[in-house]
Amino acid sequence: MGFININAGPPGTGTNGRPLFIKFGLQADINSIEPYGTTTYDGLQTMLTRRWASSTFGMAYTWSKTINYADNDGGPRIQFLPAKERNRGPAGYDRTHNLQMYGVYDLPFGKGQRMAREGWTSAVFGGFQVSGVVSLMSGLPFYVIQGSAPNLLAGGSGQVPNQANPTIRITEGIGTAAQRGASSGVWFDNTVLGVNCTSNCAWAPETGARFGTAGRNNLRGPGFFETDLSIYRTFSFSESVKLQFRAEALNATNHANFANPQADINNATFGFVTGTTGPNQSRQWRFGLRFSF
Repeated sequence: MGFININAGPPGTGTNGRPLFIKFGLQADINSIEPYGTTTYDGLQTMLTRRWASSTFGMAYTWSKTINYADNDGGPRIQFLPAKERNRGPAGYDRTHNLQMYGVYDLPFGKGQRMAREGWTSAVFGGFQVSGVVSLMSGLPFYVIQGSAPNLLAGGSGQVPNQANPTIRITEGIGTAAQRGASSGVWFDNTVLGVNCTSNCAWAPETGARFGTAGRNNLRGPGFFETDLSIYRTFSFSESVKLQFRAEALNATNHANFANPQADINNATFGFVTGTTGPNQSRQWRFGLRFSF
């Protein structure tokens, strides 16, 4: 479902070109939430699970591609209906590779285990369980746009720049000079004709009453990596009464996952990654007790 502007006009016509202005004198955007285009998903999905007496290991890997015209509950940038195909591209949530691994292991100590079944060693070392989850994913796509478009004059639509180089070089730099000093750098080739480049530039501003040529979501940002670890210790007072202590580390390696770069050619940080993303942007500790009877 997309937010579709049913009063979007062609480039160069301004308010006078809006279809509902021509018929009824309506100048405003009028959005309809409706199915828009198609969504296709193709993928290879694999799963591996291995269980032993006291442990489990699993892995799931997906290699896929999702193509649509607008993400759910979002609007296409180019709303003028005859130019609809300009919006077709990878979905904003598309990840080419997605690898998830997990494991649960009961330490072989204590009652019913292979080692230290009785005595003080069982009391000290028994009842431990460790587990972990590792997530590895490709980066999300992003759309290079031209936020300011005074010459477009297409009511309801936005503009994109012209992609002057068919292949955009990905340099994978992180942070601006103010953030990281000499180690900073752009994520992708951000050379713009007339701004920071005079020849062989990657991008050129669209200065006329045209939408521009840059494709939707044709570049990708940083990938995602996270490891979550936990250790449990269960104390058994009887067959039915137990006390469990839990310690968990979310993003245990304290790995920084970076957000997509700034993608508006009119922004001073165009091409730079300036922030992080994800639910656990730094290591988080959690502790808990669970009493069962």
